[in-house]
Amino acid sequence: MLPNILRSLSVSLLVTVLAAGAAQAAPPAPATKWRVTFSGQAASTGQIQFRVTPQSGAPILVNVKITQGRGEFYIAKDLCEAFKSQLPKKIFKSEVVHGQEVLVKAGPGEPGFALELVDSTVQGTHLHVAAG
Repeated sequence: MLPNILRSLSVSLLVTVLAAGAAQAAPPAPATKWRVTFSGQAASTGQIQFRVTPQSGAPILVNVKITQGRGEFYIAKDLCEAFKSQLPKKIFKSEVVHGQEVLVKAGPGEPGFALELVDSTVQGTHLHVAAG
């Protein structure tokens, strides 16, 4: 009886590990421009974390602290400033466009990169990351 339980437990563990690995999506295809759009006001203080993955080199995590009550325009400014201060200036450029949209792009002559939203603990704000 004990060997059957151990075998069943082993199979369950293996299925869980395989499912967790399959759930991790591959990073998006590299692009030279990425747009981050926002909607909603920050209902809580928290952090937003992005992963910037150059075509060559290690991924860079960008952390943005957002204070409760910040609106879309100010969240965009906070994010833009975080990208400017935490990414190499010659390789990446960032700017606020249309008030609540952040454009992150490769510097002149630089290859594309991937940009991913890793985590957000800010409530009330919805983010969308898209190439182009």
